[in-house]
Amino acid sequence: MDDLVVNYHSQRAAEARFGVQLRGFMAASLPWTALLGALLGVGLLVLGVSIGWVLVGFAGIPLMVHAYYRHHLITLPPSTNSLADMIAGDVLGRLPRKPSPADIAKVVGEVPSGQFMAVRFGLTSGLLLSMASVDAGTAAAVWQQADNIREKCKLDQISGAVLAVAIVRSFPDYQAVLAQIHIDDEDLDRGILWQQQLMTLLEKYSKPRRTGGIARDWSFGYIPLLTRFGQNISEQISRGAGVLTVDVASHVEAVMQLVETFGSGGRQNVALIGKEGVGKTTIIHAFAARLLDADEILPDSLRFRQVFLLDAAALIAAAPGRGELEGLVTRVLGEAHRAKNIIICLDNAQLFFEEGVGSVDLGNVLQPILDAGSLRIILSMDEQRFLQISQRNPGLVNVFNRVNVAPASETETKTVMQEQLILMEVQRHVTYMYQAIKEAYRLGERYVHDLEMPGRALKLLESAASYSESGLVTMNSVQQAIEKTLDVKVSVASSTEDRERLLNMEELIHKRMVNQSRAVSVVSDA
Repeated sequence: MDDLVVNYHSQRAAEARFGVQLRGFMAASLPWTALLGALLGVGLLVLGVSIGWVLVGFAGIPLMVHAYYRHHLITLPPSTNSLADMIAGDVLGRLPRKPSPADIAKVVGEVPSGQFMAVRFGLTSGLLLSMASVDAGTAAAVWQQADNIREKCKLDQISGAVLAVAIVRSFPDYQAVLAQIHIDDEDLDRGILWQQQLMTLLEKYSKPRRTGGIARDWSFGYIPLLTRFGQNISEQISRGAGVLTVDVASHVEAVMQLVETFGSGGRQNVALIGKEGVGKTTIIHAFAARLLDADEILPDSLRFRQVFLLDAAALIAAAPGRGELEGLVTRVLGEAHRAKNIIICLDNAQLFFEEGVGSVDLGNVLQPILDAGSLRIILSMDEQRFLQISQRNPGLVNVFNRVNVAPASETETKTVMQEQLILMEVQRHVTYMYQAIKEAYRLGERYVHDLEMPGRALKLLESAASYSESGLVTMNSVQQAIEKTLDVKVSVASSTEDRERLLNMEELIHKRMVNQSRAVSVVSDA
């Protein structure tokens, strides 16, 4: 970028300032002003006062300004003509004529994207101001750094988040500052992309979705038992509820395999196989959402089909006897078959195929139904249980198309955590810092063994909410969750007692171990 000076008098800068002045209450009051003017004008016309026509005419002006604000000023599309055309509108509208880095830092603290970096990463307005120069002549270096970051992250504009990172990187020895708040250079780039992704998600979910409406179900059967013992995932999605799905590679591939299997003319039964925590339930929700999306390219045999998750506990409680349960399941599946638009999912399906006294094995009930191809079913279970069932009943397993779900990678897990924590924050009334995400992955990988990624990291992240500090879930909150639940010390020694114990570790061990000097020395050093 050749011109590193903000043109305060450009048209876009003027529009940005106008947008900032209109924000909040003033913008919200424009439609009401128009309505009030129109009503007053009509009232005067009813009374025979001709000036009412003027009021009715002027009532349209606030509406036009409001439309201009909503559809142009809020987003203020960027271009590549000059620096002023690349800066996000909410930032540009607050900049003075010749901003210094300190002025830029102050503005960053006032806009949502900059506040995001303050809350999530600890790049507060005070910290940025302490790192920013008050010399307007040094602003060019910040703008250059910001444009480099924009290009690296493949963004179309310079947001408050980008400028926060640019101010940090313009500061000498900034790495030492980052180390104090437990983040690094790569984390800063991830933070910018995280903020951008959240904005994309908000935009996506704010748009109305075409899901077929009420008419999609009119031609299908009556399902009272299925409604009682099943969870209609498709209905939840239509209401905007359900599980928030994340587009990680392994999940996307699994959903595509489900669509291909159920859209083909072959065996339309799937066994979704993966360890606990890999996201099998999330994949089922993503599959159900895709079937409801009118904009998706799908076979007609799949469009607007509904996915029901059977509740094993409710079924077993309603019919505790083996014969009773088999009869109940047969009736439930019969309803799904007659309805024509149902895909049944048995989540944690091993519960339906247990051996031993008092257990439930519905293999004999399901196999003839599956062999006949009269019902679409998804089984969800882990590898070990699937192998056990295949050994006992190979004929049952052979009617299923197997879809494997691998554990998420570190990058995928952090992406899932970044998006899933939105729901956690609403439910638990807390806010998560990025440092908590990093620590949840690190400690989850080391100490949580009953789940796979991303489940183990999410479990730890959720537990950490109970140890928030003034509503903020920090790295320390995650460490506390591990220490309190597993009784394992993972945080830095902070008390005098802890420090003394570590400093005198070798002497303390020698009190319990005799003639093991070499071993004690190695353990103490470790």
